Amino acid sequence: MKWEESKEEIKEMGKKPKHSYRYDLVKRGGNSALMGAKKKIAARFNQLKSGHALIAKYLLRIGKRSNMHCWWCGHEYQTRDHLVKWCKRWKREQKRLWVDRQEGEEGYEGIEKVLKKPKISLPMSLIFAEEKCSQALMDSLSCTDVGRIN
Repeated sequence: MKWEESKEEIKEMGKKPKHSYRYDLVKRGGNSALMGAKKKIAARFNQLKSGHALIAKYLLRIGKRSNMHCWWCGHEYQTRDHLVKWCKRWKREQKRLWVDRQEGEEGYEGIEKVLKKPKISLPMSLIFAEEKCSQALMDSLSCTDVGRIN
């Protein structure tokens, strides 16, 4: 009986329209915001999430830099936490990401409102893991150069 059910499922898969795999991934628990993003933004998001983005901390780890100084503001450490929360170069974008997201925009709010905590107490791993924050983070990445080399 199971073999017959499997054969039927395979037949049905062949009838699905092109790109229906995205729907299936979202249905099975994939990040819907990430699925709909442009590839280069989604790639930077995933690189930052996994710790493999082009930032000083990672480049030092793989031997491509000799220090961890932020090339945007000169801070002693350039980490994803620094770039998304504190870097002086991206203050306007950070304010929009963390606090003012809801003004004039529908669909999501600032990360502090979504997670109900101030940014100082939120670890980056939680922010990247929370699907409600994904769209706001990707919008922020699209208007900054975070995760790229200047």
